[in-house]
Amino acid sequence: MSQKRIRPHVNPLSITHELSFKGFKNNNPIIVDVGACKGEFAEALIEKFPDKNFILFEIRRPLAERLRQKFTGQKNVAVFDGDAGRNFKSILKPSIDRGVKIEQIFINFPDPWFKEKHKKRRFINKKLLAECAKFIAKNTQWVFQTDQKLLFDETLEVIQKSPFSQIESFDEPPFGIRTDWEQAKTAEGMKIWRMQFKKS
Repeated sequence: MSQKRIRPHVNPLSITHELSFKGFKNNNPIIVDVGACKGEFAEALIEKFPDKNFILFEIRRPLAERLRQKFTGQKNVAVFDGDAGRNFKSILKPSIDRGVKIEQIFINFPDPWFKEKHKKRRFINKKLLAECAKFIAKNTQWVFQTDQKLLFDETLEVIQKSPFSQIESFDEPPFGIRTDWEQAKTAEGMKIWRMQFKKS
């Protein structure tokens, strides 16, 4: 039986259910993967850093279910479907309040939402960064990667005007890990745009 087709684009503003997470049963540092898709990037990170905890967000429920199956039995991995932006605070803050470090937040190749009326659907936006500035520590590193120059430039502009304006662009993939999407795009000759940023 063929698998049901998964929609490539999902409007996060239409996904309104609320999520919560009390945290892992240890205080190990957490790495967050927003838009984990098939999980190949997270899987490589988990293999590289087995003593860290991982929170994966994937808005498409069928893909999130596959991720849960993929990481079944791994107590250092938690997978959430739904809108990551809407639930970012409720998922991360309980761990932060307990003194757990959110070490890195990866946003890899998000949907660009090019139309002006659709830009409010982007994960990185003014409202999210203002909210995160209240509870995300200065030493938490955010990593943003895209194959869309326009999205990179517009996202950079938003970040520059936010409390997370300590920004650095870089060329090589983090830890040498390339997502399937990046591999496909670089094979087509496309450039990848990357930046990391922290609270100023």
